[in-house]
Amino acid sequence: MTLKSLSEGYYMERGSKFHAYAFPVQTEDEVHSILQVLKKEHPKARHFCSALRLHPDASLERSNDDGEPSGSAGRPILGQLVKHDLTNVFVVVVRYFGGTKLGIPGLIEAYKTSTANAINAAITIEGNVFSKVAVNLTFESYSPFLNFCKQHSIPVFEESFDNRVTLIIGFRKSDVKELLHDALKEYSRMDFMELEEYASYLDFQIRFLDQDQIL
Repeated sequence: MTLKSLSEGYYMERGSKFHAYAFPVQTEDEVHSILQVLKKEHPKARHFCSALRLHPDASLERSNDDGEPSGSAGRPILGQLVKHDLTNVFVVVVRYFGGTKLGIPGLIEAYKTSTANAINAAITIEGNVFSKVAVNLTFESYSPFLNFCKQHSIPVFEESFDNRVTLIIGFRKSDVKELLHDALKEYSRMDFMELEEYASYLDFQIRFLDQDQIL
């Protein structure tokens, strides 16, 4: 499960203000630019603590205390992502210091609660997990195959052009082989039993990529 769009939460304790921002993301590279934007928007803030969870199986997890005592900020933020079973989400909690120290228990509660408020305000979605497939084809086949993808709601993630065309497309992970087999069979009008037979067809070369994407 992931977020449909940016969501915000707020918490205040003894003068310290905690602004939580929960972003849907696809890659770790997005994190740096998000932090840059928030730091420009909050030039007087003391801390920008964060947590990240990525990939369909949530296999990548990151947390950052950004100067707060170890384990008092990033970990509670990440804990809320785990609790709500969210992935492909990056949360930043911006803290304005209010002049009174909260202690580690107080900080844990503040970062946890502000994050929970942002998540509770969010619209969550059950994203489809797509297996990425590289299709290498001739220029003559490019336009009709692209139209075929559009007609069948097959997402096209990337396009590159050299002496041939390479498309990175997606098929739902739950039934990728069946969908790919049927799609390519319908497009080419070729009668083949296994995907391996299709891989030797001159107009198309297919390759499964070791990465998934949530949409």
